[in-house]
Amino acid sequence: MNWEHLRAFFWLHWRLRVNQLKRGGIGNIVVLALLAAGAVILAGLLFVIFFLIAFHELGDAAPAIIMFVWDGLILGFLMFWMIGIVTDLQRAEAISLEKFLHLPVSIAGAFLLNYLSSLLSFTLILFVPAMAGLSLGLLLARGPTMLLLAPLVVAFLFMVTAVTYQFRGWLASLMVNKRRRRTIIVVVTMVFILVFQLPNLLNVFRPWDGQREQVTQLSKDYAELDRALKDKEITREEHQKKRKELSEGYKTKNEQRSRVLFENAEWTARIVNLALPPGWLASGALGAAEGKGYFALLAVFGMGLVGAASLRRAYRTTLRLYTGQFTAGQSRPHAPRAATPPDTVGQSAGITEASAGPRSAVYGGLVEKQLPWVSEHVSAIAVAGMRSLTRAPEVKMLLLTPVFLLVIFGATFLRGSSDMHLMVRPLVAAGVVAMILFTFIQLVGNQFGFDRSGFRVFVLGPAPRRAILIGKNLAIAPLALIMSALMVVFCQIVYPMRLDHLASVLPMMVSMYLLFCLMGNCLSILAPMPIAAGTLKPSNSKMLPILLNFAFLLAMPIALSPALLPLGLEAWFEAQTLPVCLVLSVAECAGLVFLYRWIVGWQGVWLQAREQHILEIVAAKAE
Repeated sequence: MNWEHLRAFFWLHWRLRVNQLKRGGIGNIVVLALLAAGAVILAGLLFVIFFLIAFHELGDAAPAIIMFVWDGLILGFLMFWMIGIVTDLQRAEAISLEKFLHLPVSIAGAFLLNYLSSLLSFTLILFVPAMAGLSLGLLLARGPTMLLLAPLVVAFLFMVTAVTYQFRGWLASLMVNKRRRRTIIVVVTMVFILVFQLPNLLNVFRPWDGQREQVTQLSKDYAELDRALKDKEITREEHQKKRKELSEGYKTKNEQRSRVLFENAEWTARIVNLALPPGWLASGALGAAEGKGYFALLAVFGMGLVGAASLRRAYRTTLRLYTGQFTAGQSRPHAPRAATPPDTVGQSAGITEASAGPRSAVYGGLVEKQLPWVSEHVSAIAVAGMRSLTRAPEVKMLLLTPVFLLVIFGATFLRGSSDMHLMVRPLVAAGVVAMILFTFIQLVGNQFGFDRSGFRVFVLGPAPRRAILIGKNLAIAPLALIMSALMVVFCQIVYPMRLDHLASVLPMMVSMYLLFCLMGNCLSILAPMPIAAGTLKPSNSKMLPILLNFAFLLAMPIALSPALLPLGLEAWFEAQTLPVCLVLSVAECAGLVFLYRWIVGWQGVWLQAREQHILEIVAAKAE
């Protein structure tokens, strides 16, 4: 590696970052500085908290307790780290190596700089101080053997970041094929979300939980003693004596059960930590706490070896990617077609149309549909947008979210009590609908960002701007409303509602969607963000749009609350026998339809005034 080249690469990277900050404006710099200060303060608090925990609580603790603490910290780190991976699957290079392949420079230096740039993440800013505080507290509390925690933490971070860098580079090589790219994004995202849900599913079913049965039995025994005392079958002294015996027996059984669970958990954690490389940090900390320094050194060597091998493999993959080895041989020369004789042109055209009939019915038939009750412009924008959404991989990822929400909250509902009040059940269904709408915030709140350069079609087209907004909202409506209806059906199966309440949820759902679209239109016009193709991650976005999106999340429950007024009025007047909620929900839905058509007209005027600014943002080339 040439150190002069490495210094030049570092200067270039610094210069690019400075220029990017200057282009963002003073407001962007101020917001970034405030966020950086907040992250530093939070990191400092985590350092102090984990230091105090280690120094005051873990000094005389069993080595297994130290292993459990490190396991918990590692799990938290990996969870946040995996969220970052899902957010940006394909590796983003700080400096593109393609621009330096023709120059006599060391590519290894640029690769090293790109790897070091990938280390600057919110997860590392939070968890590195926490790990450092825990290591320092253990060192002061338990002695010099804990000095091995420092190389253990460094080796662990090196292993995780190197493997992640290799994984993202491997995905980048696979995504050279755009058709394969869509499948990879959806599959990898689904796998990561499934991994995230495994702890929740275990917590829902709790195969190890037997304390609930003991508590239930103890309550029954207490009730039986109280009944016997009330019926004067036993004296008060006997009642107190037996109650004390039951309490002590329960305490003894609980201690025995806790001891058995702890031993089983310790044995399981030891095996899992040895089998999985991320657990080698906890195994090394356990070995250091038990005085087995050689075990910690083996863990350091193993994690360092894995990280070095991954980084070397990532470098080789990067060179192959930028030298075109992944795309070599994919384009094959096509044999020239024979000229069609003039007398067979009509016949050939007829055959082509006949053979293309089914394909046209699938791809062209939907776009040619005319939706009822709307204008031709609205219909064309709606069906074209719907077709575009169903083909986009990012939308497929969003459609997975309600499925996993069903798994998470569905299992929780099944474990919950079935004695829910009748007036609360439609409220639960409305909350589920709001949750589904919450998953579509990125689509509705940034409708033009997903168009990218295609937004020029709307700017140059003759369609009224209000028609563009209505068409955009109608394009997302089938996805959002069908998902919401499925979740409402699930709620009806778990917690059956009255028929009038079930019927009132449908207009209530439409009302919530209309309110949601009005807010989303405002956010799309005011704070558009460019979205990289095939992802859900904004590219080159400023802090102000991000803050506006955060404010949108906070204001969403308030904006959707008017849809619940019919249910609140029925509960207020205690009209249990009359379908008050159904009648008011239908009336409110009809009123919101007219209100939506009136407000969207003003939003169309606003869109026309800002469309040039929106085009400059969403059509900007991602850096």
